[in-house]
Amino acid sequence: MRTRRRTNLVWGLLLVALALVVVLHALGNVPEGIYDLFLRAWPVLLVFAGLSIFLRPRMALGNWLALVISVALVVGVSAMAFNARVTQQRDDYQEPVAQVVSPEVTLLRLRLDMQTADIEILPATIADRQINGLFSGSVESDLETTYSQEGASATLSLVESQSSAYPLLENVGRGTLRLELPPGLPLDVEIQGDSGDVLLNTSGLSIERMNLDLQEGDALVTLPAYEPLGSQGSESLGTLAVRNGDITLSIPPEVGARLELNRGGSGIEPEYDPAVYNFLVGDVLEARNIENAGITARYTVTAPRGRIRVQVSE
Repeated sequence: MRTRRRTNLVWGLLLVALALVVVLHALGNVPEGIYDLFLRAWPVLLVFAGLSIFLRPRMALGNWLALVISVALVVGVSAMAFNARVTQQRDDYQEPVAQVVSPEVTLLRLRLDMQTADIEILPATIADRQINGLFSGSVESDLETTYSQEGASATLSLVESQSSAYPLLENVGRGTLRLELPPGLPLDVEIQGDSGDVLLNTSGLSIERMNLDLQEGDALVTLPAYEPLGSQGSESLGTLAVRNGDITLSIPPEVGARLELNRGGSGIEPEYDPAVYNFLVGDVLEARNIENAGITARYTVTAPRGRIRVQVSE
């Protein structure tokens, strides 16, 4: 009789919980994404019933153990399903980017804040003052574009957001932002990303400052053969950080680069050509030609959980 009461208690609590979820969803208090997982997970009741029958006569708390195993199974399978979907490229939602920069603007600040989108920045093939691009993502994604100008400087901001914190499983996926920037226009670039790979090909662009902060993903950054206006040569042009991933810098041979490395104590040795760079005390990579180079570039490169690679661009 005691065993039967334990069985009724566990099953009773489970049925009450399921009914409560249905009622709360009907009242609009359960997100669609959570309710979608709830509907997909109903076969776990069969697993729970089988485990209960198997474990009940063998241990006093067999029903509770069966419940814990069943819940862990739902959580694990759900996590695997989302992880499999999150890497898939989606193009259900598309938002073009087209912004003309007026002739009086002498500095354009580009601000990108992406959540799950890969980022690709390239120089435009036509030397005009227009920024063209395209954002592609799932229907859960949204891109907010703002442009403002004050005097001789302007700011273009692109911010990705998600319509729901708990998206439907079939809507989960990775977006892509591709931008073509005009050569000859001085640029101050700042990029923030939660997850996704970043390709920054600034070859041919006039980069005054550049900062990258990517939480998860890999980054490939090609520096331009360009001396920033008013640069003193000894000041840093920005920080290029990848918190969980690898970063590769491709630097033109005529640029004398000094890279202050922040490896976060990972112990992962940087990859570089010793014939081109000296590895100095203090975790600094310095080009051997920095004293005679016509163009110098100084950056802080951060990769606490990944590898830092420095190569000469073709």
